[in-house]
Amino acid sequence: MLNRNVFVYFYKMTRKNLQFTKAPLHNSSAAQQLKHTGLAFDYFPAFKQNHHEFHTHEYIEMLFVISGTFRHIAGERTYDETAGGLTILNFNQFHTLNAAAPVELVNVYWNPARYIPPELPQPLNDQIQKLIPLHPQFSHRLNRIIHLQMTDPEKTKNLLLMLCAEQKHKTAGTGAAIDALFRLFLIELCRAAPALKNPPEQVNRRMEKIRQHLDANYTAPIRLERLCTLARLQPANLCRQFKKYTGVSIGDYLKQYRLAAAMHQLRNSGDKILTVCSDCGFSDIANFNRTFRRAIGKTPTEYRSSCL
Repeated sequence: MLNRNVFVYFYKMTRKNLQFTKAPLHNSSAAQQLKHTGLAFDYFPAFKQNHHEFHTHEYIEMLFVISGTFRHIAGERTYDETAGGLTILNFNQFHTLNAAAPVELVNVYWNPARYIPPELPQPLNDQIQKLIPLHPQFSHRLNRIIHLQMTDPEKTKNLLLMLCAEQKHKTAGTGAAIDALFRLFLIELCRAAPALKNPPEQVNRRMEKIRQHLDANYTAPIRLERLCTLARLQPANLCRQFKKYTGVSIGDYLKQYRLAAAMHQLRNSGDKILTVCSDCGFSDIANFNRTFRRAIGKTPTEYRSSCL
């Protein structure tokens, strides 16, 4: 459980008394790399921190533990991070590390708006969409902080250390090497995902059944009556339980999933906007354009152009 003093401290924090955003800690070149390309890596051979320094980032952060153990405080929960473990932190998630003994780890910093996600083969594309929300608007309770135990920690370690080396010692082909190595790293994340285990207190089997049904059928019209039958709940109770479980309403969850799928199709295909609209479950093109621009800040056409 979270120490009460830390719990009280965390909830008293405001943007005025907290460093709201934080650059990569160890290497200023990583901060510059993130700014210019949207992707950076930081290697900590012996990280140690005994005090609490809560902070957050306006990008995705991933922490991979090579050796050692530390306490990770994120939100109202604490986690013991151990060798071979990888944590994915969504945009703007307050957290701090407490490492009494030196820990060897690698941090990955990723701004998907600048470094466009690479194309992965199916079903890995669907898997990465569930693991890493590629826009701040796609956040919900279940994807804000994700813990994985990598299936091949040594391979993950080698990939990340090679990425750090490419970032540090730039030479001919560095960009292509980083692209290839990062794509392999994402594939390793997806391979580890089936072993993902949420803490027991976070799992609601009925709501997880509904969530999986939405994920599998997002392209089709979704009727509340069908969801009520699946969950064996009345509409009001279903909606209340789903929002408690995920942090968002059924409608907002479905909208997030459809928008994420649309972003992927816009990046990786030449399909017409109307085709993308239909393929991703939107009822009409006007609604699609309006919803996309409200969430992403660009029209579908503008977003596609920005990815070229």
